[in-house]
Amino acid sequence: MAAKRFLIFLLSLPYLFMAVVVFKFRVKSVIDDYNKCIGYIRRSSKNERAISLSLINTLRLAEDHRQLLHRGVDPIAILRTIYLRLFKGIHQGASTIDQQFVRTITERYEKTVRRKIREQILAILIRKTSTADDICRAYMSCCYFGYGTYGIAKLIKTHSNIREFDIAARVKYPFRKSLDELTEAKFNRRALYLSYLSKVNPNRESIFLRK
Repeated sequence: MAAKRFLIFLLSLPYLFMAVVVFKFRVKSVIDDYNKCIGYIRRSSKNERAISLSLINTLRLAEDHRQLLHRGVDPIAILRTIYLRLFKGIHQGASTIDQQFVRTITERYEKTVRRKIREQILAILIRKTSTADDICRAYMSCCYFGYGTYGIAKLIKTHSNIREFDIAARVKYPFRKSLDELTEAKFNRRALYLSYLSKVNPNRESIFLRK
């Protein structure tokens, strides 16, 4: 594990350097978005304590299983994505939970390299001052889970008995306004897979939200 963490650190050095430079020169638009993200994390860390560590771990299994090893950007996932795109013709994302949170708060969704690099820099910056758990809590408190449903509080209000692996699966496959059988089939397969992963992990807590 230590060797893997060190490898990820080495591969992350270019991103870490960019983040230091941007922060040092106080690039206004980046600093403004950084403050917006940090402010949201601090508020949600107080308001979302009901989110259990087991739910956070389930989210990591689904979206970013190396979150505790990287510093906001996962270079291994980036290299995998580049390989799959160049040699297999497969388009796959490499965004970490930290990046997904930044994208949601800043509402920047344009498909450009500039936006992606900016998002990566912000993810690194917020990890320097926030814990991975608090970022997960913040992300779940604003995440889009489906039509008209932003944030876990709204999701649980409308689906009171929803299981944790279903919550995590909805991040990738949010429900539509009208029933979409293809989306629901993908959601069910993902939820079933996450359920299997949660059962084979002996160190997990109860898989239900703490009251």
